[in-house]
Amino acid sequence: AGEGSCLRVCGMLLRALLGAVIVATATSFALNAPHVALAPRLATPPRTLPRQACSTRRSGLLMTTGKNLERGKEMAVKLNKEGTEQRLNMLEAQLIRDLEEAVKTYHDPVFTTALIAGDDVILHVIHKAGLLDKIKVIFIDTMHLFPETYDFLDRVEKHYGFKAKVYKPSGVETKDEFDEKYSDDLFVEDVEEYDKVAKVEPLLRGLKESGTWLWINGRRRDHGFERAAIQVWEDDKMNPIAYWSFQDCWDYIRARGVPYHSLHDEGYPSLGDMHSTLRVDKDKWFLHGMERAGRFQNIQNKDGSDKTECGIHTI
Repeated sequence: AGEGSCLRVCGMLLRALLGAVIVATATSFALNAPHVALAPRLATPPRTLPRQACSTRRSGLLMTTGKNLERGKEMAVKLNKEGTEQRLNMLEAQLIRDLEEAVKTYHDPVFTTALIAGDDVILHVIHKAGLLDKIKVIFIDTMHLFPETYDFLDRVEKHYGFKAKVYKPSGVETKDEFDEKYSDDLFVEDVEEYDKVAKVEPLLRGLKESGTWLWINGRRRDHGFERAAIQVWEDDKMNPIAYWSFQDCWDYIRARGVPYHSLHDEGYPSLGDMHSTLRVDKDKWFLHGMERAGRFQNIQNKDGSDKTECGIHTI
């Protein structure tokens, strides 16, 4: 009996010793293995979910009752609306300060408008800041614009009480005169020459005649890769809404009741010449760079690359 008791005691000691060795080995491995992360201790135990959670549905990452889910949606709508209004107030205030600085610092600043959403925002804020008598507005008529564009120009002139200076291709007053002098298919035969004749030359003439030291325009970073790094101030060019997004522009237009081009309601996120502007699915409008996705369709540069700029902003 004494021998059996001794064997049992030895067995217990052996198991205890092996357990200690295993624990010591595992601890040593954990401490010396840098890629092994030890879970932090909780300061307080996790809250136990109430019994009714068993009958809830999943929303995002949280288990929420149907009633709480609806309340969460209402709060999200409310907070997003408040956040959007705060952002618009901040953007508007900065835009006003920058436009006032432009008038203060530069001689006879000029704003060129194509009457697209971002330009509508700038024009509205110029008027709101009381600067329409200090910033000249220039409009380039390529002779290939949508009829609705001319109607909208007339409407905003009456709405804000100003008159834009319109510049057309040299030596022509009508589309027929343009076709006779330059060809009705110039944009197909030689797109670079078309840009030069219909856009670049009239712009340069307008800027020269105005005597301005600063050209204000509506380029933004989210227009695409070519504009992704532009600043508000670029030598003699100003991009006052460079850091706005297309969503910001439309949030502002809706919140402030800004007049906008009627063809936006027809599916056009951006407006240019009739022959190179298409509709874009509205579900894609606010994706990065998609505002201009309908522009310059089926047109390529001489080097074979897809056309993304009209020439005005490459001079």
